[in-house]
Amino acid sequence: MRGNRWILTVIALLGVAYALTVHGERAAPVLSKIKPSVHAALAVQKRADVLVILKEKARLGDTPRFATQLERGRYVYETLTQIARRSQHALRQELDAQGVSYRAHYLVNMIAIPNADANLVRALAARDDVARIELNPRVKALSPSYELEQAQQTTYIPWNLTLINADKVWELGITGKGVIVAGADTGVDWLHPALINQYRGYSGEDEIADHNYNWFDTVESSPEPIDPSAHGTLTLGVVVGTEEHLRTGVAFESQWIACRNMDFDGYGTPERYIGCMEFFLAPFPLGGDPMTQGDPSKAPQVINNSWGCPPHEGCEPDTLKEAVERVRAGGMLFVAAAGNEGPSCSSINDPPAIYEAAFTVGATTRDDTIARFSSRGPVTLWGTEQIEPDVSAPGVSIRGPVPGGSYLSVGGTSLAAPHVAGIAALMLSAAPHLKGRVEVLEELIRQTAIPKAGDCGGDRPNNSFGWGRVDALAAVKAALEAGD
Repeated sequence: MRGNRWILTVIALLGVAYALTVHGERAAPVLSKIKPSVHAALAVQKRADVLVILKEKARLGDTPRFATQLERGRYVYETLTQIARRSQHALRQELDAQGVSYRAHYLVNMIAIPNADANLVRALAARDDVARIELNPRVKALSPSYELEQAQQTTYIPWNLTLINADKVWELGITGKGVIVAGADTGVDWLHPALINQYRGYSGEDEIADHNYNWFDTVESSPEPIDPSAHGTLTLGVVVGTEEHLRTGVAFESQWIACRNMDFDGYGTPERYIGCMEFFLAPFPLGGDPMTQGDPSKAPQVINNSWGCPPHEGCEPDTLKEAVERVRAGGMLFVAAAGNEGPSCSSINDPPAIYEAAFTVGATTRDDTIARFSSRGPVTLWGTEQIEPDVSAPGVSIRGPVPGGSYLSVGGTSLAAPHVAGIAALMLSAAPHLKGRVEVLEELIRQTAIPKAGDCGGDRPNNSFGWGRVDALAAVKAALEAGD
């Protein structure tokens, strides 16, 4: 009986596809739901990995009204998952009946379908509950500039940390304790001496750890943190890294969790990026269901995102917008690298840096000038001139840990963003009452940055430095003065 039902379903879908092909008037509005990149992929490869975005959207309202991050996060999680479960029910039943493999998401109300053929895509586009169908392409991460490391380490605290006055914050006894930071990247070598003691899952005994709620691998479901590349270990090391002979982390006593959203050569997909954001909004156990087993009480306060999702590789500008906005609505600071496409103005073009909900960071040099490679604003994709980046931070010759216990010096806005994530952690460690008040946190970081005149608009803020180069000491003092 089940086999006969499956055959009838396939015949019905083929009939819909035929009708769409023959009857132009009906086909036009339906096919317009399918993004050109999907049409192109199907024309060449006959199959494509797609994201089916449903029409129904959540209206979250004014989340800053909640008193705590947990209240914000729980409200966002419960609202989104309830809507996703209800609105996806009929579509998921149909896909199950056909034996189609898929993954359901709630941060964006969507179904990810790998290896879909043209008939299935057209039939899904004909559904009234489907808003659009997008490609889920492999997207290249930001590429850092690797430099040869010195044979011997001569300074315990690198120049970039003293330039932003992180060391002066430590002298006040503020080191990041009590704050959870998250890294979404190529993974993490959790056993690196500079990172192991700060891992939330680490037991403190040999190599024993509980990775539930602390690690999620969207690429190959590794049960423990790994980093086949080096980028994720590097970037997280600038937030929390420290060991006996070298300190690389701005907030070296913060704890970290992580999610792997890129493979070994730095390629991710929109779905992987969204999957990691879901994990941070409401962490879940290994092998758990994000939609039913998420726990907002285990969410981080700050997320570092040193990656980009460029439209020229098939990532639609709007694909990740809702996801970033909803993470911020949940009370987490979403820090994003501006990109390495400078020095032209309006070279910040890739998600997530283009979003107002992302706190975007440009890169500066040892001499406090803007790095030539650092992408500049304004962002004009939305029909206005949106000033970006928000702020800037050191991003040239930044020393950080790499898998295997060693270090490299690296350049890129990928390394500038973690400085800001670390400063936010210091602020929240000093002023825990600001946890969840992401709007206040962002404004304090902007207002305490050291003004710098930029080549893309000279006033403050401008489209080179944003509001200026960050100052950890000034930001922490402002956080301490901020009222409840």
